[in-house]
Amino acid sequence: MITIVSKDTLRNSVEKASGGKQTVLYTRSGQPSYMNIVTQFACEDMASNLGRGIHPAFIVNGQPKSEFFYGTYLGTIRHGELVSLPDTQPADFRSLQAFDNAVRCCGNGWHISTQAEWAAIMLWSLHAGLAPQGNTDYGQSHCPPQKKGRRVDGHDAGYTQGNPVTVTGSGPLDWRHDNTPYGIADLCGNMWEWQNGVRLVDGEIQLVADNNAADHPVNTPYHWQAIRLSDGMLVPCGSPGTAKLDSSNAITTGNAGAPILGTTVTHYNGIPGDNTNTPGLMDAAFEAISCQTHVPPDLLRQLGLFPHQFNGDKDQIYMRNYGERFVLTGGSWYSGQSSGMRSICFSHTRDHSSATVGCRPAFIL
Repeated sequence: MITIVSKDTLRNSVEKASGGKQTVLYTRSGQPSYMNIVTQFACEDMASNLGRGIHPAFIVNGQPKSEFFYGTYLGTIRHGELVSLPDTQPADFRSLQAFDNAVRCCGNGWHISTQAEWAAIMLWSLHAGLAPQGNTDYGQSHCPPQKKGRRVDGHDAGYTQGNPVTVTGSGPLDWRHDNTPYGIADLCGNMWEWQNGVRLVDGEIQLVADNNAADHPVNTPYHWQAIRLSDGMLVPCGSPGTAKLDSSNAITTGNAGAPILGTTVTHYNGIPGDNTNTPGLMDAAFEAISCQTHVPPDLLRQLGLFPHQFNGDKDQIYMRNYGERFVLTGGSWYSGQSSGMRSICFSHTRDHSSATVGCRPAFIL
């Protein structure tokens, strides 16, 4: 375990009140950032079909980690640093690179949340029988709408104009990953969240092994690899038989067409320059195809890129399987039943920025 030796009043009060679930870490300039402590677990402790061994989120450059620290709140940028603070407006209109620059200003160990870390929290919540809710309908939950947060623009929940994003941590307890006051807030809806370490290139699923994306030197290319679908081994990108996302039918615009896991791409979702977002149902498409053709490797389930259970909900996968697309998770304030921790979006390039996309800081040593 990492022992936090230097105590102060704020950190001590947060750790005491939360029973050790939450702490406060400080950036290079001394700014506080509220973080949840996510402790190591084995895949087999979460579900029987995830494989065995330490979850990838707890392995960095071949070394096991006893925990990582995850932003309790969507990040906001203060004095050039990406920090996690309660009762603030989350940062928006920034590309993946812009958020990465801001989090690197915080110091060593700080990084953009990775897909491996997000998936670890998602798997923990599912194992606990929880499905965090959130701002999925203009400041309120789409079901039930009585669950509300405090909108950053001051308008009432449900008002369809203005900026419906809610102030960090302002929602009810079931908008936290563990349904407690000290859980991770707003993982469902509110804003799509950039995740590092996974991308889609011309339909091929590519990743940085384990949680190595959490410790990446500046100006050094990422070591991207693909997944061989027959055995789940990591192989060079573009190798024969790698896992790809195909569309169930030819689509000329948008993201329509249910996604299919396979080794070839026959249909491409969307056309260059098209910005529509029409969802494909993740559960129905993947459940059918997994029974007919390929059994997905454990790693895809461990990273939340293929559902390890089908429970009747309508979490979504959006994709454009041409070009380079980075992953976004969780949904936004407009997503309704399509939002959730199992919802992922492969629609945008690394340069995308909008009012509906944010990011979250994480920390690991």
